[in-house]
Amino acid sequence: MVLTRLRDALRSPAVWLIGLGVVCLIRFPVKFALEPPFLMDFEVYRFIGERVLTGDTAHLYAPTTSERMVFKYAPCWAILFAPLGALSSHAGGVLWSALNVLWLTLTGWLADRLCRLLSLRPAPWLAIAAVVLLVRPITAEFLLGQADLLWGVLIAAFLYAEASGRRWLAALWLALAVSLKLPALLFLIYAGCRRRWAPIGRTLVCLAALNLSAAWLLLPAQPLGLFRAWFGALATSGTTYAFDISNQSLLALAGRLLRQDGYGLNVAVLSDATVMLLTAIAQLLAFAALVRPARPALPDRVRLILDGALLTVFVVLFSPSGWLATYTVLLSPVALALALLLARPALTWRTPGLAFPAAALFLLSALTHAKFWRLAGIPHWRGESYVYLVLMILPWLGVCLAWYLWGHRRRAAGWLA
Repeated sequence: MVLTRLRDALRSPAVWLIGLGVVCLIRFPVKFALEPPFLMDFEVYRFIGERVLTGDTAHLYAPTTSERMVFKYAPCWAILFAPLGALSSHAGGVLWSALNVLWLTLTGWLADRLCRLLSLRPAPWLAIAAVVLLVRPITAEFLLGQADLLWGVLIAAFLYAEASGRRWLAALWLALAVSLKLPALLFLIYAGCRRRWAPIGRTLVCLAALNLSAAWLLLPAQPLGLFRAWFGALATSGTTYAFDISNQSLLALAGRLLRQDGYGLNVAVLSDATVMLLTAIAQLLAFAALVRPARPALPDRVRLILDGALLTVFVVLFSPSGWLATYTVLLSPVALALALLLARPALTWRTPGLAFPAAALFLLSALTHAKFWRLAGIPHWRGESYVYLVLMILPWLGVCLAWYLWGHRRRAAGWLA
C-alpha cells in the first residue's frame, strides 16, 4: 500500500516541483539567511526601491551602485520594486532569492501545462530535467539576484493564458514582460506580421495603463521625462556592451567569429557596423521564416505554443545584450523540447535534422561548466578563465534549441495537430 501511494505520488508533477522548490530554497534563501550574500543586480532593484520611497524619482534612471549598474526597466517596475527599498540588503536578498524559487517552480508548472495543451504527456520530472540542462545560468541568476526568472515566468504565463483563451490576462502578462525587458516586443511584432490586431490592442492598452499611471505617480510634474531617461539608459547599455566578453547574444557570437577580438576564433575581420548589419539580416530571415504560414497548416493552439517557444528563444538570442543568467528564460522552451523528445524518441534519433541539435543540446549544457574545461585540460583561453563564455557556448545552445523546435514544428502536422 505504501509503495503504491509512493508510486502514485511520484507520477504527479506537483510532487517533483515541490521537491525542486525545497532543494532550491535550501540551496539559496536558507543559505543566504545564514551567510549574507551580495546580489549585484538585486542591489539595483533595492536601490531603486529606496529612491521611490524617499521621493528621489527624478533620478530613477541615474547610476546606482556603480556607473554600469543602471535601472533599465519601465516605470511600472519601479513601483513594483518599491517595497524592496524598505528592506536591508541581507533581508531583501533572502526575499528576492525566495521569490526566484517561486518563479522557477511556476515556470516548471506552466511548461507542464503548455505541453498538456499540445496533448503531450510530459514526464512528471520534466521541470527538473530542464533545470539540470540550464543549471549553470540558473545558478548565476540566483547568485547575482537578477530578474530573468521573473521575465521567463511572465512570458510563459502569457503563452499559457493566450493558449487557454484568457485574452486580457495574456495581455497583462505580456505587457509586464515588455515593461521588464523590451525584447519581449518581438511577440507583438510577430502578432502584427500575422495581422492579429486584437491581442496587440489589448497589450498596448495594458502597457499604457501600467506605465503612464506609474510615471504620473512617480513624477507627476514631468511624467514623460521618465520615459526619455528610460530609453537613454537602454540605448547606453545596448551599445556599450555589445561585444563584451560576458555578452552571449547572437550579435556577440557573430562578433566573436567576424571581428578581431584577441581570442583567435574569428574567420574574418569585419567592422562593427558590418557585423551588426549581418546579424540583423540573419535575425530578420529567421523571424520571417517563423511568420510565414506553416505548411501544412497547424491548428491555432499548436502553432501558438510552438511558435511561442521559438519566439522565446529568439527573444534571448536577438537581444543585443544577453548575459549568462538571461538563458534562464529558456527554461520553458527546453522543457517543451524534452517533452517532444520523450514523446517521440524514435522520430528524433532517426531524423538527422532532429538528432543533431538534440544531441548538441546535451553536450552544450555540459560545456557550460568550468569543471568540464578543467578536466579537459583547457582551464584558460587566451588568459580568460571563463572558457565557455569565450567559445560562446550559450548562444550555440540557443541556436540548437531553436533548430530542434523548428524541426518539430515542420513535422507537427503529422502527430501533434
